Amino acid sequence: MIEKTVKVKFSGSDGYSIEIGPGMLNRIADRVCDVSKKPLAFIVTDKKVAPLYLNNVVKTLEAAGIKTETEIIAAGEKHKNLNTYLKVVSRFAQTSGAADTVVVALGGGVVGDIAGFAAATYRRGTPVIQCPTTLLACVDSSVGGKTGVDLPFGKNLVGAFHQPRAVLVDTDTLSTLPPREFRTGTAEVIKYGFIMDEPFVKFMEKNMEKFNSGDEALLSRAIECCCRLKAKVVGKDERDTKDIRAILNFGHTFAHALEAVCGYKDYNHGEAVAVGMACASDLSARIGMISQEDAARVERLISAAELPVTINNAQPRHLLDCMFRDKKCRGGKLRLVLLESIGRAVVADNVDEKDILSVIRSRIARP
Repeated sequence: MIEKTVKVKFSGSDGYSIEIGPGMLNRIADRVCDVSKKPLAFIVTDKKVAPLYLNNVVKTLEAAGIKTETEIIAAGEKHKNLNTYLKVVSRFAQTSGAADTVVVALGGGVVGDIAGFAAATYRRGTPVIQCPTTLLACVDSSVGGKTGVDLPFGKNLVGAFHQPRAVLVDTDTLSTLPPREFRTGTAEVIKYGFIMDEPFVKFMEKNMEKFNSGDEALLSRAIECCCRLKAKVVGKDERDTKDIRAILNFGHTFAHALEAVCGYKDYNHGEAVAVGMACASDLSARIGMISQEDAARVERLISAAELPVTINNAQPRHLLDCMFRDKKCRGGKLRLVLLESIGRAVVADNVDEKDILSVIRSRIARP
């Protein structure tokens, strides 16, 4: 049994643990009881995940004498909105009584973001345990405490910071992922190497074929590495106020605009991030921060992960305008995460719009 633990530590608090390995959902009752001696476990999941794991989680909790409630939301990014949030938080209010509510987010990034935001705001803060069931959620959205929902104007424009009490990464759940869903998580995996860890990039370059096949040992090692890297960043910048955490957004400003412009239909999040990373590395090379060969290396690894590097169904000017509505835009300046080298990212806010537009145009798919 492959089992690993990563600790997320913050100044002035105990932080929490990320437990990684097969069968971790069997520990859910212990983690709920760590939070409260008289808990009500409120499980938030979606229509895709519920048939796979909900019954077993409920049985595990109830076998430990823990009362449970569930809310099953519609699956997909287009449902990560205020209407779904209101539905979830209203259910909290209807069912919580004498027991202490502990929210269990069982699903991918959308479930984790909505359940986390509902937990952050219900009674001004309710404990949440994140149980990610997608690769993307395992390495990214379940760790760090960012929660929120989308508006028609852009992604994650309404949200709050709310750290989980624990994260249970059950690698068994990844075996049920459709290939496209697995690949979308791979985008976030390789992102960590590009921004922080060049040896990890080499590791993924060497092992991408086996990783794509779902090799359990490689998956566990990669997830642990990504979680350690993210824990290192968020531990120094819990609420994203010091620009330390900003490097985690490599490719995301392009990606969020691409998702929004395409109506959250043509690209899932990881695919958009893949295109965004290709654009950001091209821009880094265009303004002389990295070599063209380094930019090509980024593109090769993205392509080896079977992810897209071109833009379809979007106009360059429309994309750029949408980027300026991103929450990372400050004082009218677009703040982009670019590469100084493979394994080192920086935030830049003085990039000429013409260069950005040129890079976007170069990534438009040719008929």
